[in-house]
Amino acid sequence: MERQLTAAEFNLLTNDEKSWHLWHGAAFLMAYRNDTHRVNLFHQNDYYIELWYNTSSNQIDKIFAFRSIELLEPFLKYIELDAPVMK
Repeated sequence: MERQLTAAEFNLLTNDEKSWHLWHGAAFLMAYRNDTHRVNLFHQNDYYIELWYNTSSNQIDKIFAFRSIELLEPFLKYIELDAPVMK
């Protein structure tokens, strides 16, 4: 069994290596769009990962891992908490 990467180790990888880890083990949580990017949020091990996809140039601009809950703030405004409760 392969040892799990820490957030710091993940951030040292190339974008190609980071992408491989995203597609082979990270859980997609959500995404939002701004004027230039689609920002995807993933969870892996004990950290979160943001992938910034530039919609104009059709390329990934950055991928980085973090553990700070404060960095989740941009995503919070896109979560609907008033959705109907299923019974």
